[in-house]
Amino acid sequence: MEYLYGASVQGIQGFIFQTNKLKEIVGASELVEQICTKEFEKFCGSIGIKTCSENFIIKAAGNIKYIFDSRADCEMVVRSFPKHIANLAPGITISQAVVTVSEKLNKDISDLELKLKAQRSKVSMPIETGFMGLERSRRTGGVASIERSKIKGGKEMICDATDVKRKNGDPNYQLKNKELKETLFQKISGLSKVDPDQVPYNIEKIAISGNNNWLAVIHADGNALGLLLQELGAKLHLESKEKVKSAFSTFSKNLDEATKAAAQFAFKKMVDDKYCQTYPLRPVILGGDDLTIIIRADLALEFTVAFLKKFEEETKHQFSFLKTEYQVDGFENGITACAGIAYIKATYPFHYAVNLAEKLTAKAKKFSKKDNQLSKIPPSSLAFYKVQSSFVEDMDDIIEKTLTAKVSNVSFDYGPYYIDRLNGTPCIDELNNKLQTLEKHVELDQSKGISKLRQWISELYKDKARADFMMERMEQVEGEKGLFKKLDLHNALEPISEQPSNPQNERASAMQPTQKTIVYDLIQLHSLKY
Repeated sequence: MEYLYGASVQGIQGFIFQTNKLKEIVGASELVEQICTKEFEKFCGSIGIKTCSENFIIKAAGNIKYIFDSRADCEMVVRSFPKHIANLAPGITISQAVVTVSEKLNKDISDLELKLKAQRSKVSMPIETGFMGLERSRRTGGVASIERSKIKGGKEMICDATDVKRKNGDPNYQLKNKELKETLFQKISGLSKVDPDQVPYNIEKIAISGNNNWLAVIHADGNALGLLLQELGAKLHLESKEKVKSAFSTFSKNLDEATKAAAQFAFKKMVDDKYCQTYPLRPVILGGDDLTIIIRADLALEFTVAFLKKFEEETKHQFSFLKTEYQVDGFENGITACAGIAYIKATYPFHYAVNLAEKLTAKAKKFSKKDNQLSKIPPSSLAFYKVQSSFVEDMDDIIEKTLTAKVSNVSFDYGPYYIDRLNGTPCIDELNNKLQTLEKHVELDQSKGISKLRQWISELYKDKARADFMMERMEQVEGEKGLFKKLDLHNALEPISEQPSNPQNERASAMQPTQKTIVYDLIQLHSLKY
């Protein structure tokens, strides 16, 4: 009898972004990558269990699904694997579930997912829980058990999790042990060997360039993946378990390859000779259909657009077998993805930035689905936001407080932006064209065009009539060669086509912005240029 074993890694983001030290973030992300790829096989080998590559259904993005031929082997893994991971990476927990393999492996995989969901809702006891009287690590709050020297002198007490992260993210420590663990960077760069002098191990190395120390956290996630799996499962309903295993295993590997190839394409397009002293980015998560990276701010938009476009191309190639072998229709052109970019200062807490990037991704997904309800696969889109306060709020609160001029009834929330032009909706080409126009004007004509744009936006918060007068006056003074004319800003305020559905009352409906402008986004992106 065979047993389908499933494991899901929990607490990944909390583990990785418990600190703002890049070296510790790198070490944590490397540990997560090892857990999702090599560590399961390594652990099985250590307890005398030989794994077979054909029995893996999925082994990426924090998920493991493996078919055991022996009940005893499966029991040994269930009993010992969570403890092994807890010792390897304190702060990470593993949810596990097992189902007996029947003739309908497709149904078994669905049952396993339901069991894993139930297990994820159960609270697990961390291995480093301590009494109140014990000394704590000052930065993470964990039980302090190890004394380490600070970089700038002195001593500090740190927890086990921080110690493990530092060792995995410290090139000097690794080289002493004759192994430089840069799995994620090799994965995104395509390099067979990584030079530690070219890879950043502190935030300053990424953000370095004069006085501009802005960074960006990019998060990208695939669209329509759940629908694709549902349709694949329906086609495999009457197939043998060997065919089902092969189908899901191939799908998982191909999806991972598509994401990796798209990330490598974006990396190579962005990185050239001028970046070879220190690469200006750090991958944090790269697997399945997920991508999370920390990157220099002025490169983030270009990287994201390149990734999203290439992801569509790669999935079209990698998913061709779905139509030819399993007759799954509607995905011949691959799938799309949406992304969020959170622009932050180097000192801003990364866990807040990642959370914001995920919210922006969700906003882009909602926008793509709502605007294309008849399409099976929503188009690729992205949303971005430049953080200029220390407050952490919901997306709706951010839009209301910082992107809405209530006096003028104007919204500065112009995006999200489609990657391809669709029906006159905001798209990345429109944004890039206007941004290039703005930058050329500033470069050739050292005028105060940017300051005038800022002043115009400021007037919209105070008095729309004064803002309109200022626009007309600037167009008259500057003429056809002026920035206002070049950017076509006499049409800068566009009507918002849709109003909120089922407003509670007329007053609430009247408070909603009726116009929007792209100018605010242009100014924010221009301010990030090096």
